[in-house]
Amino acid sequence: MTYAIALLLCILAAAFEGLCAGRDPLAQLKATRQPSWSPPNWVWVLIGIAWYGICFIGLARLIPLWPDHRLPVILLCALMLANGAANILGFRMKRLDLAFYFLFPYWALLAAFLWSARPPDELIFGLFAGYCVYQLYAAFWGYRLWRMNPPPRLLE
Repeated sequence: MTYAIALLLCILAAAFEGLCAGRDPLAQLKATRQPSWSPPNWVWVLIGIAWYGICFIGLARLIPLWPDHRLPVILLCALMLANGAANILGFRMKRLDLAFYFLFPYWALLAAFLWSARPPDELIFGLFAGYCVYQLYAAFWGYRLWRMNPPPRLLE
């Protein structure tokens, strides 16, 4: 039952992310000016699969600990929702500046999750610590994307 709940939560989070991203986010990404070191679109798909893979593992390992360790499960679900919601800024609103600044509260949530997940499960802590390394790349990439595609000025 634990795996079914973990899988359902990941499917719901992925559906929410898709809803937040809107129509054809990969085409929007392709139409955006990007740094030369940006991965191709198919790599972004793999990154998304890896993200939901570690979330599934995290949930599958943390849900059985629910009676004594609720906070890591709640924070991981919040992290998945925040990850999806970030797409509203970047894809729907096309505000790459806001998407970049969204990283800071997202990182605070990620740090809270790491703090709460370490005591009950070192493996989950390690997987998400690896995700933190990816977040450094995402920050540099997001910053360059924003600077290469500034928002239009409304009144000049």
